[in-house]
Amino acid sequence: MKLPTTLPLLAHLLAPRDASTHDSHDGNPPPSHIPSFTPNEAKCGAFPVEYCAPPVEYNATLRYKYVCGDRRLGPTRHPQRLPLDSVFDIYDRFGGLCPGPFLNLYWNDTPSVKWWNYPSDLGYSLNDQGVPIKGEITLPVGTLIDRFGGEGGNFSSPAGAPYMQRSLPPSNLDVQDGDYPYFPYNYHLYRVIKPLVVIAGPIAPWFGQPGQGVQYELYQNLSLLVALSYLKRLKPTTLIP
Repeated sequence: MKLPTTLPLLAHLLAPRDASTHDSHDGNPPPSHIPSFTPNEAKCGAFPVEYCAPPVEYNATLRYKYVCGDRRLGPTRHPQRLPLDSVFDIYDRFGGLCPGPFLNLYWNDTPSVKWWNYPSDLGYSLNDQGVPIKGEITLPVGTLIDRFGGEGGNFSSPAGAPYMQRSLPPSNLDVQDGDYPYFPYNYHLYRVIKPLVVIAGPIAPWFGQPGQGVQYELYQNLSLLVALSYLKRLKPTTLIP
């Protein structure tokens, strides 16, 4: 895998991580209690009436697929197999919060919005003067990049970067209708096949995550870059050594 050699400030953040295909339902009945996803979440209560209290929109029908049956909280299980399992090492879904307080902090419930509160400055870390740390670089042919999210977006990261370094909400892991098994956990992997100019910079902490990974801001969305032959879609298993 080729990684950018420019923008030295970012070089130490660009090392790739091996990252699974989607784990399907194993046929067992839904649990009567809320599983403990991370040690920090044990304080939130073991049953839906506590753990899934408003503003969580509890849906018993979907409780096995999504945490509390609420798509905003992401899938109940993270990848357990290569190549994505290590992307979720020590990932704390709600950053130490319970689901309700997490949504209160990061979800905009205004009827005309109903979407996540994303950070300012497009999620870039800021320097001491409050200016986003970013710069234009060229990704060479052969570079692997990836994205948890739809191909209509124009942000990506070095392939295999830990999820907690991306500062993304848990819902970015929700599989879109018709995408599974082709894009497990809404994961898309690409190889650069023409030199690709992007804006790169370190990611600010957000959504209860520490950030500090690298994000690539693309001048076109990923779907268009594939159509223009700048990127080639790859199977996630490409990352398995």
